[in-house]
Amino acid sequence: MKPFNFRYQFIIGQVFSSALLSIFLLLPTAWAETESLQGLFPETDYETSARVTVFVANQLVTMTDDNNDANAIAVHDGMIIDVGSADQLLKKFNKNTNLVVDRQFADKTITPGLIDPHLHLWLFAMLSNAKFITPADWNLPWDDVKGVVGHEAYLQRLKETESSMKDPDELLLTWGYHQYFHGELSRDTLDKISSTRPIIVWQRSVHEIYFNTRALEVLGYEESDWLGKGEASEMSDWAKGHVWEKGVFMVAPKLFTLVASPEKFRLGLERARDYVHAGGITAALDPGVQLTPELIESMFKVLDSDSLPFDYYLVPAGNSIYDHTGKDAIKTIAIARETTKHNGEHIQWMPKTIKLFTDGAVFSQLMQLKQGYLDGHHGEWIQSPADFEDVARAFWNEDYQLLVHTNGDLGMEVVLDTLDKLQQESPRYDHRLSVHHFAYSEKPQVERLAHLGGIISSNPFYLHVLGEQYSKVGVGEERSSEMVRGRSVLDNHVNLSFHSDAPMAPASPLLLAWAAVNRTGLTGKVLGPQEKVTVEEALRAITIGAAFDMGKEKEMGSIEVGKRANFAVLDANPLTTEPRLLKDIVVRATVVDGRVFPVLKTATGLVMSPQNQQRLALLEGQTHLNGESHTDACSTNYWLQAAVSQAANP
Repeated sequence: MKPFNFRYQFIIGQVFSSALLSIFLLLPTAWAETESLQGLFPETDYETSARVTVFVANQLVTMTDDNNDANAIAVHDGMIIDVGSADQLLKKFNKNTNLVVDRQFADKTITPGLIDPHLHLWLFAMLSNAKFITPADWNLPWDDVKGVVGHEAYLQRLKETESSMKDPDELLLTWGYHQYFHGELSRDTLDKISSTRPIIVWQRSVHEIYFNTRALEVLGYEESDWLGKGEASEMSDWAKGHVWEKGVFMVAPKLFTLVASPEKFRLGLERARDYVHAGGITAALDPGVQLTPELIESMFKVLDSDSLPFDYYLVPAGNSIYDHTGKDAIKTIAIARETTKHNGEHIQWMPKTIKLFTDGAVFSQLMQLKQGYLDGHHGEWIQSPADFEDVARAFWNEDYQLLVHTNGDLGMEVVLDTLDKLQQESPRYDHRLSVHHFAYSEKPQVERLAHLGGIISSNPFYLHVLGEQYSKVGVGEERSSEMVRGRSVLDNHVNLSFHSDAPMAPASPLLLAWAAVNRTGLTGKVLGPQEKVTVEEALRAITIGAAFDMGKEKEMGSIEVGKRANFAVLDANPLTTEPRLLKDIVVRATVVDGRVFPVLKTATGLVMSPQNQQRLALLEGQTHLNGESHTDACSTNYWLQAAVSQAANP
């Protein structure tokens, strides 16, 4: 059957729209010349009495074709009402008795608010409760953490952390341990740190946990509790106080009452909020949320206030619901609808949007590849092709936007084949099925996606941190050098956005732009230069392109009249900064709906220093050579929420 050609259908629609626009343009010009912004909004007198704030910048990056010389923005009631030079706007509004001229950013660059269309705030909230003891340095809003390498150095940091805690009974929860950098760990080792304080060590991948004896006592576990549980028992070692993979599900019911208490969850959410804000992000999408009603309610209570410096959008995890209903697609839709009924002012469920999966995580080399792996191992399906098609069809027929976690070119083929079938069965002209992550692909697949009307949200950080290592291990240089295509996507006129999948990668859109523009590996080697994008194109991918991915392009993503007053305030202009320095531009503040939110402490997350990058390279190499589990945030988010669900329904 011939593929449905969405592109040409879309062009026909655009021609029709252009014809209508031309009719309006032929109206008498006298009306246009006399009509002012006041005339368009006659109930508000902007130029004389209504409160108007004019933000003055050194430079303005609007992400539009107009106002290239502008350096000021007029805002009323959270909306942009004019853009131009400071002189023009001050002259226009000079009779306004409620005019406020804000010059605090007169030496800064203002851009549209940065947008991350795929991060996991909830997962970061869980991790941020822990004490970070990791191989690499972290720069966080609440602390600067120096990396630790070596067994003795790790134990010394653990001792120092324990000694610094005032309450002798308080849980010491730490995250970031990795045996390659920190040596072997066991219950006996942790008992030597403290036999009276409960200590829990969460391994870097989040799929392994170590307990000291006191922690097991506090949780009420005896050795018999870890026996007779099938595969879960096989993935546990009572003597070492160690559980991994399905063994974590076994301890989840009691574990999460301790590590995800209301107090700790609140603190974690507040830290995650500050971390995301520090990246200049004014809107973020969290796809694949399937928490307990209690945790969702808690999240709304903590975050949904005027102190939240960004809009936070949620999308249900369609695959989790589908599995929970026994693979009943109709029931899955009903549950998804019920889940998304409750909305707040700043936290909202995206209407008619669902998250689905195809293949496994790129960090653990479990993506599905058409030509397989060099070492003979196999990828995994998170949702089988048949299951994916079944649930995708159900949501498609209900006019949902599908966000699809896809990493390998075989996973991409499944998405394309399914989309082709759906377009043949029930054509949709602005469906915006979005391929998220997009690690490995073939050029013809990008062209095919364009013809089917799909879009892409990629993670350029994959290329930087994995490209060189995967060239040597598992995949090979030819495929790995072209990871996370950029130029091929744009040349096929496919909307492109960038996302972080935080917390496993830094929640820093400017870092993502840097990775896509420079395409360097951890050693600085350029990978797949033919897939580079320009700085302007990269900036579009974290502003208006990201807004389009979320269906929000009419209200955010650029600085123009009629859109929300959402801005990022930067120390330098990304368009005139050397491309290699993009990641070093400092975010000073954000503006959301006209309200200023200063960034009190610069926070880059994982520090991208040469030493850190060398340690990351070693970590990735050792992980894959040893066949260890090291997954991405998306898969970890799915896995951990399943554990939480089991904790809620033991």
